[in-house]
Amino acid sequence: MITLKEFADVLELDNVYLIGGTQNINKEITYITSMELTEKTSRMKEKGFVMTTFHAFKDVNQIISHLEWMQEIGISAIGFHTAALKTIPREVIDYSNTHSFPLFEIPQEVPYYIIHEKYNQLVNKKENEQALKIHKLNEKLMEIVLLEKDLNSIVKVIGEYINNVVCVLDPYFNLIAYWKTKEQTRDEIKHLMNLIINQHKENVLKVRFTNRETNIAVKMDSISDQNFKVAPLFSKMNFLGYLIICQNGTGDNFSDEVIKNGIRALSLAAYNKNTLLHYQKSKDIEMLEGIFQGEADDKNLADFYMDLKKVRCIFQVQSSTPETLQSKLQMFSELLIENEANSRLWIYNRKIVGVIDSILDRERVAAILTDYPGIRIGVSAIEEVNTCSKIKAMYDQSSMGLLHGHIHDAQLVFWDEMGIEKIAYNLQSHHLFQNFDEELLGPLIAYDQEKNASLTETLYTYLKHFFNLQKSSSELFVHPNTVKYRLQKITELMQVDIQNPSHYSMLMMAFSIYRFKQKADRFQ
Repeated sequence: MITLKEFADVLELDNVYLIGGTQNINKEITYITSMELTEKTSRMKEKGFVMTTFHAFKDVNQIISHLEWMQEIGISAIGFHTAALKTIPREVIDYSNTHSFPLFEIPQEVPYYIIHEKYNQLVNKKENEQALKIHKLNEKLMEIVLLEKDLNSIVKVIGEYINNVVCVLDPYFNLIAYWKTKEQTRDEIKHLMNLIINQHKENVLKVRFTNRETNIAVKMDSISDQNFKVAPLFSKMNFLGYLIICQNGTGDNFSDEVIKNGIRALSLAAYNKNTLLHYQKSKDIEMLEGIFQGEADDKNLADFYMDLKKVRCIFQVQSSTPETLQSKLQMFSELLIENEANSRLWIYNRKIVGVIDSILDRERVAAILTDYPGIRIGVSAIEEVNTCSKIKAMYDQSSMGLLHGHIHDAQLVFWDEMGIEKIAYNLQSHHLFQNFDEELLGPLIAYDQEKNASLTETLYTYLKHFFNLQKSSSELFVHPNTVKYRLQKITELMQVDIQNPSHYSMLMMAFSIYRFKQKADRFQ
């Protein structure tokens, strides 16, 4: 497509300037012609650049009338040659500006053929650039096939070029790949495919059995019809599915070539069943990652190739040597996944994530970990999945398990076996409780820092052993009387009755948040 702006930049080199109607500088030009007679001929078509001297026109009123007609039929711009009229009438310039009708002034010494040459050079340059772009797109399509990437990678190349909806359906009309504009949603694409099948099922089936493309018009809700091309995807004698492309607003000279090469790439990729299966798994993983990031509301269990209702837990594995994650991924896949069709195991955010349909056996996993001291595992609760938000909750539980293991130096943490930390790790993010630990423990922490004492540690140990003086003194390696003295000092500083059950709960919560803050910033 050549715009007036591009053409104006070229013409300026020969002193041909745009002097009016600059508001429509991005209009497209598809041809150049000249006009010297006053007749309103049918050879004038839209998107033209019309050159004229207006020498046959009797007055400026007749010129304005002709300009109105040319603008009405869709002419893009006028080139006013000053061979006859040395000065362009003011009324013509005013009309151009008032009606946003681009007007160029062509000096009398510049012949028409120069304008034609400039346009043809620009067309050739554009076509060469476009041909190079198409060549690179074709190379990219073949590279995708050779690297066995998923079908969506091919569909994306086609969709981004034509900037419109592209979908691939399997032989049973299931949507397996698509590209959409940013304004559209996944549900809108599904609705669109349903409309196509409901309105044109016979025509779509005919594409399969005749092995020929067809064009269909789909009646949309509350908007005008949309036109689609439906093409069959075959490889050798196998029918692989349908390529459906929206054609509204698309269609330059190269779109058909991109689509043709896209069909060939899709056929080659889809013929490899492993590639199809890989696509389905990759799509599941992509959607699962979206759920982990908080996008559960716009996803349904039915969107997944795997049966999420059979999932029982999610675990995450973190290694002190991230570069070895790939080998550990293979190991965990072989040892822990029982049914590959309903489980997914992959690397995400520098951790191994497992969404599996079996229950992890603690003793079995603990035995594995004896040979891998640099590994931590967080395991979610064992639950039945009925919504995608449940997947998000289970993933967060496994994350909390990893965090708890990091803080307490534990290799294996099950969410169901965690205590008050379940609440504490999340409570501190609430604006009312961001300084909860400092409000309760602040006097002890300040005293310890000033006197180089250990009252904070003493209180935590005493509470942890449920007020058992002997166990507390043994862990602290001090005499019981020393612990008593410290407890008296703690009571004076805090003015809190630590024997009160309600205060005990708050203090343990505060210690959990305090330990979280000390180590969480180093948690990866």
